[in-house]
Amino acid sequence: MSTTRRTFLARCASGIAATTVAYQTGNATAAKNDRPSFGLIGAGWQPETKRQGRGIAIGTQAASLGDIPMICELDSVAADFANQKICGGKATIVEDYRRVLDHPSIEAVLIATPDHWHAKIAIEAMRAGKDVYCEKPVAVTIQEGQWLRAVAQETGRVFQVGTQQRSEYDQRFLKAIVMVRDGRVGQLRRIHIGLGPGWKGGPFASTSPPASLNWERWLGPAPLTEYIPQRTHRTFRWWFEYAGGQLCDWGAHHVDIAQWAIGQEDGGPISVGGTATMNQPLQAGMPTRSDMYNTPIEFSVTCNFPGGIEMQIDSKRNGITFEGDRGRFFVNRGTLEGIPVNALKDQPLDDDAITKLYRGRQPTSHMQNFVDCLKTRDTPISDINTHHRVLTTCHLANLALRLGRTVRWDAESERVVSDEEANGLMSRNYRSGYEIENV
Repeated sequence: MSTTRRTFLARCASGIAATTVAYQTGNATAAKNDRPSFGLIGAGWQPETKRQGRGIAIGTQAASLGDIPMICELDSVAADFANQKICGGKATIVEDYRRVLDHPSIEAVLIATPDHWHAKIAIEAMRAGKDVYCEKPVAVTIQEGQWLRAVAQETGRVFQVGTQQRSEYDQRFLKAIVMVRDGRVGQLRRIHIGLGPGWKGGPFASTSPPASLNWERWLGPAPLTEYIPQRTHRTFRWWFEYAGGQLCDWGAHHVDIAQWAIGQEDGGPISVGGTATMNQPLQAGMPTRSDMYNTPIEFSVTCNFPGGIEMQIDSKRNGITFEGDRGRFFVNRGTLEGIPVNALKDQPLDDDAITKLYRGRQPTSHMQNFVDCLKTRDTPISDINTHHRVLTTCHLANLALRLGRTVRWDAESERVVSDEEANGLMSRNYRSGYEIENV
């Protein structure tokens, strides 16, 4: 499963040398037919409902703008479904994502695996000369986010994170950010973020994995363990081994909008603490049972930011409330409401306010923004640095809840202050053969 650096670089070099239609690094040379070529890694699958996963959704979006000659998926049922749904059955199906990275004409990868695979695949993809669209959250630890940011800077690859609220949903989140920055609630004092509760469950019985699933490969960097159906597919998010629960799932979206609104895209909180109902007892922040979900179910976290701004994150109604000394309003994917919103009828935002916020461009679909940046080499709207900073807040929330105490954060050094036990949870061990190398 492991690859030496020399072998890996040799593979990358041979792949790059063979490329005849890929975008050239750093310029706008397009494919022959002006349609980029994508490799989809992780299709996603919910067998109990036969619903498409997130990978199929982003693959469908990408297929409208480019070509997908190869799909990597560890569940053969999901792979076949994705191939028919996205590519009309014409894509090559593989289990090893490195074959996608070796494909000479694939210019960018779409990563929609479970979260614990994101960082390893994205890092190897960038070093193989591929641009990256990666579903959120891109990292399961703060350290992985730091590594991703460093490798993106090192390689100069375009990296778009799948936080679609920055682009879509009728631009209501962009409007919300502009309203806050324009003083429509006066001096901002408090932000309330509701994420909804996490899932409760277990103990679960172990069983043999289905013949369609490569379970050992699915675990990858995570510890080897017996197969439990609830560890995979849609419910992988409720295990710290593979994800970060609701705080990192929906938090990656809503905390992102909140930090953008207060100008903390490259900053972070001063302190984070709170309380939670956990699905099982933890010891030194680690789960004590292997047969039960282990991420928070109900939670209330307070994050203090510079400027006296308090961000409250809890498991109540999904959405964001911005509150200042002159009013407040609420926004989620279906709603933008409140007295300051009503006032827009008579006092509209500046015509170019959203364009300025969207880095001088007209907002597009999130995938279109990625494809545009493949050609221009501009920074996409959801870049890896700002996402890492937002995800750090989410990880700190989980970390504080796991340890049962408030942590103080130094955003400049990116370390927890005077708490080495907490700093120890900023990283994780990787299973032999699945390490993230040379970072």
